[in-house]
Amino acid sequence: MLPPECESALAQFDALRRGELLVHELDSLQRHLAECRRCYSYKRHEDAFLERLLSTTRNAHCPEELRQSVMQLLAKESRDN
Repeated sequence: MLPPECESALAQFDALRRGELLVHELDSLQRHLAECRRCYSYKRHEDAFLERLLSTTRNAHCPEELRQSVMQLLAKESRDN
């Protein structure tokens, strides 16, 4: 089990990547990452994984039939919720 401040930091990583953190949230997260080796290491690992994933899929092409199926499923899910 992680300390609450680590749970909070991990929960903010996606918002950090999207640029959605408020200034005080960003400051708090940066301070935590500077002090917490565990969270800092986790973030570096996650960043490296996402970069690798993006770099391997940049030239990948999705078949149009699959794209349409996914879009239809997303539209259905959106209507159902």
